[in-house]
Amino acid sequence: MLSSKLEDVFAEKGYDMEATEVSPGGVPGAMQSGGYDMIVYTSPVEGDYGVPILNATGFLVGINEEEFIEELMQVVEKLQL
Repeated sequence: MLSSKLEDVFAEKGYDMEATEVSPGGVPGAMQSGGYDMIVYTSPVEGDYGVPILNATGFLVGINEEEFIEELMQVVEKLQL
C-alpha cells in the first residue's frame, strides 16, 4: 500500500521508481543486496544503513501528506537521482 502511494507521488513529480516492501525485520537483508537509495517506513526501522530513512506513517493514513512529500522531494534532490 505504501509503495503504491509512493509510486504515485514519484510519477506525479516526473520520477520513475521501484519499491520493495519488507517487514522491519527484513530490512537488513534487503539492504545487503544493495541498490536502495532510501528507506521509507511505517513501522520503526532500527540501524544505520547509510541511506536516508523517512517515517511515512502519517503519509500512509493521510496526515500531513504535503509535509511528507516536501521532505521526500528534498531527500530526492540531495540524492541527485
